[in-house]
Amino acid sequence: MNNIKLSIIVPIYNKEKYLVDCLDTIINQTLKEIEIILVDDGSTDNSKTICETYLSDPRISYYYQKNEGLASARQTGINASKGEYLGFIDADDWIELDMFEKMYQKAKEYNADVVYCNRRDNVDDYRPPKDIPTGFYNREQIVSEILPKSLAYIGKDGWKRVISWSNCRRIYRKQLLESFNFSFDKRFRRSQDLQLTYEAMLHAKSFYHMGDDYFYHTRTVGDSLSRGYNHNIWSYYVPLIERLYKDTEDFKEIDLMPNMHLRAFAFVVDCIENERNTLCPNNREKSIEIISEIINDPLCKRFYGQLPLKELNAFYRKYYKLVRKKKAAKIFDYMPIYGEKLIKRKKIISKIMYFLTESAVIGRIYKKIRRK
Repeated sequence: MNNIKLSIIVPIYNKEKYLVDCLDTIINQTLKEIEIILVDDGSTDNSKTICETYLSDPRISYYYQKNEGLASARQTGINASKGEYLGFIDADDWIELDMFEKMYQKAKEYNADVVYCNRRDNVDDYRPPKDIPTGFYNREQIVSEILPKSLAYIGKDGWKRVISWSNCRRIYRKQLLESFNFSFDKRFRRSQDLQLTYEAMLHAKSFYHMGDDYFYHTRTVGDSLSRGYNHNIWSYYVPLIERLYKDTEDFKEIDLMPNMHLRAFAFVVDCIENERNTLCPNNREKSIEIISEIINDPLCKRFYGQLPLKELNAFYRKYYKLVRKKKAAKIFDYMPIYGEKLIKRKKIISKIMYFLTESAVIGRIYKKIRRK
């Protein structure tokens, strides 16, 4: 094949139930100058047989490897790719038929290193609000507006917010990745999308956001690492946190370390809350032991005294103080206590609102004020 505009990489691991739906939306893309790279990461179901039925299409190639995880499978696809741009699709999702044509058009129109679109969730076709305004961003705008939000920032609710990390909603100029020798770290088994998303923006000179275009459809299935109880979750995060700290230290255009400290703290919170998951098999003592191991890790010391506590809401300020004091048992007991307080507070607020809106005299006054 000549003049390949886009290489589409599809990592596959035991997705026989959804694979046909996924591949059909890729092979029928309105952009025809594509190659489709299927990387089977050691599937034990019927995924291989399904892939073989598509190999009559000369644009499709199939690679089988022992199970090494999503990062490894994506890297295999990158190594085999020949396209001008790269895109990724998860094997249990699907896309609009004109997704890659429209994204490639924007890439060429604006000479963009990265193009990013929006998504729909399959459960109720939920369409999330835009992370950032739609449009083109030059290097100066990437540094000032995109990069600080690529790791974490404090939202209006007093907790971290972030531009979605999803690799599947982006296309990347392959030459950009080659310029800084990008390679997925196979150790990353949690939030591995963040490595490419962050590192690409550290080097990109141009970026286009198609925030009004909901091309990508996510499907929530199974009990993957992002759902249910996650065993050894902290061990998955540690190498990624170390890599992100190194990336942030090496970047000199602006100081992104405050955002990195917040990201590290957020990962710690994720791991602690994992021990309060309803599917957690551990008893109280075991969970407290695991929390103690996490908060005593030297990585936690890096964000001590570095968080914008005044911007954090009360819940996470307290969380941070307990983590810093290494109070594992109090941390474990804190969440349900705080949750009960929130429930009581909501009940009180709802009673007040009912009184304001439904009582005869006060209700009329309240509604007049609201209208004004």
